[in-house]
This record gives sequence, structure tokens and C-alpha cells, in this order.
Amino acid sequence: MAASAATARAQYSGLSRTTEPAYWVSGGIGAFNGQGVQDGATKSTWDFGQKMSWQYRATIEKAIQNQSTIGIVATMVHVPFTYTSSSTSGVATCSSCAAHLDMFGLAAQFHAGGGVGFHQVLEIAAGATAYRNLKRDSDGAALAPTGGNIDGMFALGYGFGYGLSSNSEVTLTQDYALVLHENTGLSSGTSNTNTIRSIRMAFRYGFGARRPGIRRR
Repeated sequence: MAASAATARAQYSGLSRTTEPAYWVSGGIGAFNGQGVQDGATKSTWDFGQKMSWQYRATIEKAIQNQSTIGIVATMVHVPFTYTSSSTSGVATCSSCAAHLDMFGLAAQFHAGGGVGFHQVLEIAAGATAYRNLKRDSDGAALAPTGGNIDGMFALGYGFGYGLSSNSEVTLTQDYALVLHENTGLSSGTSNTNTIRSIRMAFRYGFGARRPGIRRR
């Protein structure tokens, strides 16, 4: 009996209950470049050109399993662009002028990849992008559409991360996103897609405790 009890204790001591963070938050910054928008409703074109802008990004995520999470991602970027319009609606217009706008993004996200040391990172997101505060650079005049616009968005990101510990890591990710604008007022041969690319670096921090199970040491 005593020998059996000792054996059971030895077997139990050989088991460890592993833990990983239950939640993650992250913040990052990236180099953003977009194609632009053809807006048929206002007869305007917003040409993003080849200029790079800084995009800010934050997430809150819930761990599910195998270093994977689901959560919400928010982004913001102040974009310089060239605005052209043939509309005579009464708001500020120009045949071609320098301008800026704000782009805000909000989406659901799936993240895979984690652990201490180097690892791969895959992220998929779907949600909405809002164009706001279109303003002419020369005098700050509001440009149409003065109320902005909201479009659907899908994004795919792939890169690498380095886990500093079980609950902190840095990541470097290349993103590719498609923002789908409405077809209102556009001819059949005109694209309604804004193609966006960015390279970003982020810091992720995990908290809480999730117990995925028992494993033998």
C-alpha cells in the first residue's frame, strides 16, 4: 500500500499544469501606403499616390487555443492625397489640389502565432473603414463628401514575432488590405477597390491566466 502511494505521488509530481495569458493587448505603428478612392457620388478622385504615412494600431484579444486569439483591432492614419473633382455642388472643389483625410478602421481579428522565441504570425481581419475630415491643404476647406464615407474592409497579415516571455512579444508584420467602396455613380470599368499595404511593428502583452490542460514533464 505504501509503495503504491509513493508511486502515485511520483507520477503526479511529473505532471505540470501549463498556463498562458487569457487576454492580450497590443499597440503598434506602421508604414502605410494606399491606392486611393474613386467616389462616384461626388464625382471626385482621392489619389493617395506613393506617399508613406504612419498608421497607428491597437488590439484587444481573447485567447482561444494553441497560441491563437480572437479580438478587435482599431487603426488610424492621417493620409495626404491629391483631390480632384468635377462636381459643382457648392462645397469646396478643385481640379487638382493637395489635401488630407483621416482613415479609421475597426474590425474583428483572428491571430495565430506565439510562444517564447522566434515564431511566425498570421492575422486575418474583416470590418469597416471610415474616411473622415477631407480637407484642402491650402485653406483647410472641407471637401466632399463632407460627412465622410464608410466602406467594408478585409485584411491579411503575415510576419514574424519574438516572444520575450510567456506574456510579452514583439512582432513585425506585412499587411495587405482591400477596402471596397460603393459603386454609386461609377462606370462599369472603374475600380471601386482601395488596395492598402503596410509594414508594422507591434508590442503585445498578455494578462490573466488560461489553463489549456495538463502535460507530462
